[in-house]
Amino acid sequence: MSKILGALSGVIGFALIAFGIYALVATTAITDMTALDPRGVAGLNEARAIYAGSFWAMGGLILYGLGTPRFRQPLFLAVGVIFAGFVVARIISIAMDGYAPILSASIGSEVVAALILIAASRTAPISSV
Repeated sequence: MSKILGALSGVIGFALIAFGIYALVATTAITDMTALDPRGVAGLNEARAIYAGSFWAMGGLILYGLGTPRFRQPLFLAVGVIFAGFVVARIISIAMDGYAPILSASIGSEVVAALILIAASRTAPISSV
């Protein structure tokens, strides 16, 4: 079980880094997908900082945790809780503003990532992935 969770955590880590790269080079595609409208240089800079920077950091923490068993538990738990925080904020926002079907993919992927990472943080160290 822990090898499966470790492998899935690795996929999440690499996917986050890849998404961060995409956010850096195709910023308007990301902001269009998220229905955000960055204005001018400062808006694009903010979108890149938020999406590329945070996704690289989270992906890097996961991959570092995979390679460093003694830090794995707190790193996986931290990134899992961040994803859970995204979900809670989305639910609150839906209660405040209503629901749009485009949110399903984001909510679904964030729930899955949170569950996998939190579960992986609770398993014994993974000997190899």
